[in-house]
Amino acid sequence: MKTKTQSTWGIFSCLFIVILAVAPSCKKNTKLPDESNEKTHAVTFKIKDFETIVTPLKAQSPRFKSASTTGSTTENQLLYHWNFDNGNADPTLALEDAAVIDYNNGKTDYSYVAGWPTSGKGISFKGAKEVLIKIPGSGIATLASLSFDANSSGTGPRALLLSYSTDQGATFKNLTDTLHYPPNLTTSAKFVVEQSLRSINLVAARECWLKIALFSGNREGGSNYNESTGTFKMDNVKIMGTTDQSVLPDKLYYHIFDANSKLLVKAGTLNAKEKFNIALPMGTYYLSLLSKNSGLPLMIPASVTDLRSLSVSNAFSEQSAAIFAVRDTFDVKESMERVLTMSRIYSEVKFECTDVEGLDLVDSIQIKQLHKPFRYYPFATGADEQVDKTLLRIIPNFSSSSKSFVFNQFMGDLPENKIVKYELHIFRKGELMRTFDLGSEIRNNVQLLFKGKLLDGANGSQGFQVMKNEKWRDNVVIEY
Repeated sequence: MKTKTQSTWGIFSCLFIVILAVAPSCKKNTKLPDESNEKTHAVTFKIKDFETIVTPLKAQSPRFKSASTTGSTTENQLLYHWNFDNGNADPTLALEDAAVIDYNNGKTDYSYVAGWPTSGKGISFKGAKEVLIKIPGSGIATLASLSFDANSSGTGPRALLLSYSTDQGATFKNLTDTLHYPPNLTTSAKFVVEQSLRSINLVAARECWLKIALFSGNREGGSNYNESTGTFKMDNVKIMGTTDQSVLPDKLYYHIFDANSKLLVKAGTLNAKEKFNIALPMGTYYLSLLSKNSGLPLMIPASVTDLRSLSVSNAFSEQSAAIFAVRDTFDVKESMERVLTMSRIYSEVKFECTDVEGLDLVDSIQIKQLHKPFRYYPFATGADEQVDKTLLRIIPNFSSSSKSFVFNQFMGDLPENKIVKYELHIFRKGELMRTFDLGSEIRNNVQLLFKGKLLDGANGSQGFQVMKNEKWRDNVVIEY
């Protein structure tokens, strides 16, 4: 009997060992690289011929820059956003890359736990007395609001006080009275905090510090407050406001995706510079990097989650926006440097007028694009119908030695020629003088020249005939 029992137990032991050995191979869900659990390596990206690319970006005409980028937007927008889903304290979206979160006088050893929703992550502070969110003052015209979701462990804080500093922590001013958690709030629920920031004046301020001071609060029969081991968790931090378009620098936009899952790992914006570093765990990645010279941001979806959801467009009304892009695939095994070559994803459209006289009568030109607006998909193809009804308004400033005007057409990275077609409205002293259409077929990184008489047809036919339409090469010239 004893022998039989030992034999049966041996069989079960073997089965148990086999199950343990097979179990890992049954895992189906692809896991993203997690910086909180894996060693990271510095990947340095260097832009080849950086000065050649950036210098033309800054060479806008003063007339265009003051007309298109001076002043603030009147509509609130998301300036900074942290969702912590990548297991780090980097902002998911940031107006400036110098934004940081710290607590207890610069302590930064956070941990990451299930957030809201629980499929994502939240940031957890142990023994925190205060949490600071520090954002640069540059580029911000006005602050509108701060919002975040919060909660604590059983022995953590149950009340908080919001204040701010514009002198780098020398003095703080309260934004609220003490905010207490609801009495029935469970440790898995969230306390939603929404606070106006409109009272903050950022004039001459280098930075704005938003402080969340933490207190015991009303325990109501719960566990005692432990300042050393109690934890405070927050998630979905958002700072809303308006931007000062006149001072925003040239920008680099980066998106990094995990090659296995195709999911977004890191994204952000940087001031344009020759080199920048990103910390990544071992793995294979796809990178999309874009640069733009204007204070107006590129049009990128608010929620980019994977390769297919990343798309980029730009308003036609921006006359001089110069946009460059590069895609890269790389393996991270150790610290490394990648040298990237960026290419134009726009084309230059120039009008060279051969009129002998009368150009001095033209006070403005309005151009409408009749073709479908272009959209750039770095890693996918898309057929969505995009609408851009913006008009490009040009003040030509013609003279005897200057009879041309130029604008940039955003196109993306195209494998073949696409139709471009424009409707021009010529105005004299505010009154419509002539209307006509022009068209061609080009791709990105092309100089397209329309050459001919701008004023012909002012008293006759409003139509326009293209006399020469060459297929794409380095330059396309169409005479009219």
